[in-house]
Amino acid sequence: MDGNDEIIFSGEYKDFRFGARFALGGRTPDEAVSALCQINAAVEPHAFRFAGVDVKKVDAIARTKQGLQGVCAFLREMKPRALQAELAGTVPGKELLPAAESCLLNRLLANAGLSFMPKATATLKPEAEQPGDHIAFIAKYGNWVAIKKLGLEKVQDYEVSAVLAGINNTIVNKSFDFAGAKDDATVQQALAGKGRRSYGNLRAALESLLPKFTGTTNGDAYVLAKVMGGTGYKPYASPEMLTEAHPDIKPPKVKGRKPKG
Repeated sequence: MDGNDEIIFSGEYKDFRFGARFALGGRTPDEAVSALCQINAAVEPHAFRFAGVDVKKVDAIARTKQGLQGVCAFLREMKPRALQAELAGTVPGKELLPAAESCLLNRLLANAGLSFMPKATATLKPEAEQPGDHIAFIAKYGNWVAIKKLGLEKVQDYEVSAVLAGINNTIVNKSFDFAGAKDDATVQQALAGKGRRSYGNLRAALESLLPKFTGTTNGDAYVLAKVMGGTGYKPYASPEMLTEAHPDIKPPKVKGRKPKG
């Protein structure tokens, strides 16, 4: 790609179609966050849907009151076995339960009026981008460059879900870099002793946030995203939700970790 700062998404598959180009030359990081949030909103529901999740059924399960208190109350009142039984009816097989769980948390936060992404104070309007015979995400802003593409010839639904989820995972994490919203001390404190993946640890970690949590700042959004992800339950579409059902899908690499061996 050339030296222009821009973010482009282009994709059309079955009934999904979205194309947008955000010119970022001379734009602020806040405007870059706006671009990423718009792509997230357009792409993420389809990442869940093409994974095989019945998003409408999940949304019906995600009955909660406002705020983090409402999310914690849901996790406290809904017994793990009962919750998994309900979620099993939203996906074709148990191997896709991680995708259903991620979608559930996504909808719980939305219905509670909470966000796992920073909010931009400015709105950057995109130019139309004509989708082609591929799904593509091409981004350059300052020192950041990201390119993800998938050709659509003989592609399967889960492969489309995987590329959309991979793009979405990049978008969520990069948006916090641009927003400058990080509170790793609070995240580490909330996750202390809660490394095992379980609904109980998820609930306990979230309940530990309640005394100081307002849900109104980008720092709160960062803490939510990282605490949930740290207990094994990302509240947004990411490749990990597909790896149990589709081992050919590799989870994104974690920064700072070296491969064993």
